[in-house]
Amino acid sequence: MSTPGTAEHLYRDSPLPTLPSPTSPEESRAGTGDERAGDTDGVADIAHQLQQLVVNGSGPRGTIDVDYSWDFLSSAAQAFGRAPELTQVTAGDLRRGYDMQGYKWQGLEDHWLHYMGYRRSVYPQFQGIIHNVNDVRQQARVPELVSDLYSFRYSALGEGFRSQINHFQLRDLVWATSSYDVFFWHADGVHRWNPWMRSRECIVSRRRMPHGFRLSALCADNGMVFAGDHRGRFFVAPLWDSDAENRYPVSIGKLGGDIINHATPSPSSGGAQTVLAAHNSGFLHTIDAETLQIAKSRSFEWAVNSCAQTSDGRMQCVVGDDTAGLVIDARASDHSPPVARLEGHFDYSFSCAFSPDSRLVATGCQDTAVRVFDMRRPDSALAMFCGHIGAMRSVRFSSCGKFLAAAEPADYVHIYDMHGFSQAQDIELMGEIAGATFSPDSGCLFIGVADALHGSGIIEFNRKLP
Repeated sequence: MSTPGTAEHLYRDSPLPTLPSPTSPEESRAGTGDERAGDTDGVADIAHQLQQLVVNGSGPRGTIDVDYSWDFLSSAAQAFGRAPELTQVTAGDLRRGYDMQGYKWQGLEDHWLHYMGYRRSVYPQFQGIIHNVNDVRQQARVPELVSDLYSFRYSALGEGFRSQINHFQLRDLVWATSSYDVFFWHADGVHRWNPWMRSRECIVSRRRMPHGFRLSALCADNGMVFAGDHRGRFFVAPLWDSDAENRYPVSIGKLGGDIINHATPSPSSGGAQTVLAAHNSGFLHTIDAETLQIAKSRSFEWAVNSCAQTSDGRMQCVVGDDTAGLVIDARASDHSPPVARLEGHFDYSFSCAFSPDSRLVATGCQDTAVRVFDMRRPDSALAMFCGHIGAMRSVRFSSCGKFLAAAEPADYVHIYDMHGFSQAQDIELMGEIAGATFSPDSGCLFIGVADALHGSGIIEFNRKLP
């Protein structure tokens, strides 16, 4: 995994569109209403700025600086001159012409299409291993696109619901422990959102964390929340502490000086609460959440970017800075051979997940594809799907096993039907995505949008029942 601010390859799989000379920001923002609907100069100015970032492949310090690239995208939105009109959106608002993020596009449909098209054309694609994205897409399935797997229910918008992303490659930062308990990382700490009561609370504030804590990994389950940071530090806090005076006590531990890339709850025999932590130094740690001690470690020859474990605790999946993912026996020793090698990736992977029945394992790769492997024949992917704008940064199975959610770094979350792999639903929005997660009953899907100008928030979808 890359350290923020260090050089990485940028790649475009097709020539950038030929654009007219950009106008000044003042000119691009001139006009309102119907005058702007037919004016594409502002969009050309946006695309020109983004084009310079991609073509030059560098920030002001001679490296590809992620904050710099995000600044360009934010400037693009600012030049676009639109702002959300609502702070909460319901299904009724969609029928009145608003989108999920509180924008009303009546009379500006063409402008929106231009803007989203240019975002797809010029959004930076980071590659650890140089490859041609067209080679990946030629191997991918093209499922039938449907809109009836999950339907929009509600958006809670604004800075209070803005997830914070501290590393551009680590996006698995939204967790749901029920349909009314959604946890996300905010600028002032870990927040809990109850979509049914429409209430939000900070359950672990920054003042109770180690000094300079910059979250890189988050998970919540089994009555606790676990968070890791860029310096190998972590904390564990119970979610339902009955002591009002000492609500949500925080226990702090440390793995080492390198970044914790990912964390996931780990089922354990004997009732102990454990967490799997993927460490950038090449380790998969099993952490006892009560003692804060490492119960077990496995080492690898590359940085471990993500990890997953089967529901029975027997097998674990690790993916990282290698083109092959590994499935290992959770009970085996450090040097035991893997149960399976998940081959076929063109680049490094940053997410993985097992299906509830442990039969399938999915990987999300920086080559823009999500691959699904059958553990009975894991030598090649059973199915492979590609996104629209960039890497697959987060993958999650629904607890019913029927659906797989895959989140790109921005603008798109995909829901794939695992029964036949023939259908998919594309959820299109605007802005950086912090993560996507199903509720434990599969009834809800929650998406965290971490974009100040496009309308940050938590967006909820409900499963459409037959």
